[in-house]
Amino acid sequence: MPTRKLLDGHRRFRKKFESDHLVFKRLAEEGQNPKVLWIGCSDSRVVPELITGADPGELFDVRNIANIVPPAPTIACATGAAVEYAVLHLGVSHIVVCGHTDCGGIKALEAPPSAQTEPHIASWLELAKPARERVMALGLPPHEVYLETIKANILLQCENLRTYPCVVERERTGALSIHSWLYVLHTGEIFEFDESAGIWESVAKSS
Repeated sequence: MPTRKLLDGHRRFRKKFESDHLVFKRLAEEGQNPKVLWIGCSDSRVVPELITGADPGELFDVRNIANIVPPAPTIACATGAAVEYAVLHLGVSHIVVCGHTDCGGIKALEAPPSAQTEPHIASWLELAKPARERVMALGLPPHEVYLETIKANILLQCENLRTYPCVVERERTGALSIHSWLYVLHTGEIFEFDESAGIWESVAKSS
C-alpha cells in the first residue's frame, strides 16, 4: 500500500479524532476496558473491528498466522502473554478465536515450508498440524479437506486456550466464555461452533 494512502488516511482520522474528541479523551484518560479478547489471523482481509463493528477500546486484539494459540507451556510466546494479560489484568469475559476461509497458513499445511529456508513459519505451523491430521483421519473427499481443516484448527486453538490455568479457572466460574468463529470471505458471514449440537451456525441468525 503506498505511503501516500496511509498519510491521507491519517489526515482523515485526525478530522474524526477532533469531531469525536470526547470519546478519544475518555479512552486516553480512563484506560482500556475491553470485554473481548480477539485471537484472529494476520490476513489483511480480515479486520476484526470492521467485521464486528467494534469501536476503539472494545477489542483486545491478537493476530498471527492461522489464529494459533500455542499451549500454555510454550515459553516467551506473544500470544500466550496476551491471553494472560487479557484474562488476569483486563478481566475480559469473552475470548473469540476467529479463523477464516482461504487461510494461507492452513493451506500451507498441504506442503509445509522448509525449516531451513522458513524456520519461523515452519515451526509456527507445527502448532496447527494436529488439525489437519484429525481431518485426514476422517477420510473426507479431497475437496472438503481444506475447509474442514480450517474449522478443525479453530477448535484446536480453543482447546489450547484451555491449557492456560487462568482461562480454565475463569471459565469454571462462569466469568469467561470461549467462542469458535469462522469468517467467510466471500459472503461476509460469521459462523460459530455450537459445542452442544456439534454444528456451525450463523451468528446473525442466532442473534
